[in-house]
Amino acid sequence: MIRIENDPVRALHTTVLVSPAMGVPARVYRRLTEVLTTRGFDVRVVPRRGFDEGGVAPSRRTDWSYADEAADLADGVAAARAATPGTGVLVIGHSLGAQLAAMVATRGEHAPDGIVAIGASIPHFRHYGVRGVPLAVLAAAVFPVSAVAGRWPRRGFGGPTPRTLMREWARMVLTGRAPFPLDGRISVPTLSIRLHDDEIVSGRAANAYDAAFDGETMSRWCHRAADGPTGGVATHIGWTRTPDGIAECVAGWWGSQSVQVPDGDSKPSCVRAAVRSAHAPVAE
Repeated sequence: MIRIENDPVRALHTTVLVSPAMGVPARVYRRLTEVLTTRGFDVRVVPRRGFDEGGVAPSRRTDWSYADEAADLADGVAAARAATPGTGVLVIGHSLGAQLAAMVATRGEHAPDGIVAIGASIPHFRHYGVRGVPLAVLAAAVFPVSAVAGRWPRRGFGGPTPRTLMREWARMVLTGRAPFPLDGRISVPTLSIRLHDDEIVSGRAANAYDAAFDGETMSRWCHRAADGPTGGVATHIGWTRTPDGIAECVAGWWGSQSVQVPDGDSKPSCVRAAVRSAHAPVAE
């Protein structure tokens, strides 16, 4: 339970839903789940389709899209609220998982009460300078390769991935158009965590993602290796091995925002934005 000293209303019970990155199985977030649980959160992972035991792998016959994955996350939000009435739902989205969180945030009743976006971006190749050239080449290759193979088969970069979702990702790389509006309309309280040594996300790509959110309800923090235990890293996937520093930041930020309306109010929960400024400089 997260409590705010001297607050006149009940502290908000919080369910955390972890939305993984592309091609990353749920087990990768085991340490994050453990650390957040010790801090009083109820934590669940909403897995990517086709990557965990029992899931059906993508193929020519089995295909899905960004919208399908976002629907899975929205269902997770609804299930959490049904299981624990009055709970606040905080989505921690990593990379593609953060993009899905932004999509769900535009869906009215299924919008979460808060979002933590880790390593999030709009990966338009123009946001990467010279490094964007091979990224554009990779994106262009998605269309013919997925047509032949029936899916994106490449391991080591999100594969195997369903052809529709991968083509949508490739269009975002080539055009800069995201599957959600980038006009600041999302007002859900959001903490954008950038990884100082992220080898995949550039500062401009991260800024493009942040543009989807109302600046008045967004906080930013740059996570460095030194913010975690000895031996920790702040790379795009590596942070999951030593997520203690990120968990501490999330708990502190959410604790400063999370309160629940008194019993008898018609609304199930109410999250008040309290933190407006960045916790630390943003990596570019």
